[in-house]
Amino acid sequence: MNTIDKIRIATTDTAEAADIVCSEIRSALGLPVRVEFQEIEGACLILELRLGGEASPTSQPSLLAAVITKALPNIVVLSAWKQGPCLAPIPRYTQNVLAKCFDVLPPVADRAFNDNLPTAQWDYSDSEWHLAVPSFCTRQHIVGLSHRGGYSQRFTSLDVAAIQRGLAP
Repeated sequence: MNTIDKIRIATTDTAEAADIVCSEIRSALGLPVRVEFQEIEGACLILELRLGGEASPTSQPSLLAAVITKALPNIVVLSAWKQGPCLAPIPRYTQNVLAKCFDVLPPVADRAFNDNLPTAQWDYSDSEWHLAVPSFCTRQHIVGLSHRGGYSQRFTSLDVAAIQRGLAP
């Protein structure tokens, strides 16, 4: 299995921000770009992006980050790395599983459904990160919610993958 090039970027949270950023980065690098995870922090949208495809090896992620920084001033590159092959995450059931049609959804879950993307958000009222991972279960839209206390205890895309595997029918 090949390594995967990833970057974590920040941009202003506007309508269709993830699609716009992917399009701009795709144009700047000439590589496929896919959002794997998003985090909302105030007026900023933080995205974890996968660069390149399975069959197309890329150059060093730090060089790609430098190109993005130079070409796209509205995007701040927070980090860039090569993710090596890792074992499949162990499925993990979340504390809450809500159905879109039957339950009142917190804003982070609603955003995850609307964007069809795992979404994390810091909640100042309870000092916790909230992670919403959309999924399907017997043709029903559901979302798994997980919580993590403390600002430094952020979620990662591996946490998302474990929750997705736990929610799979």
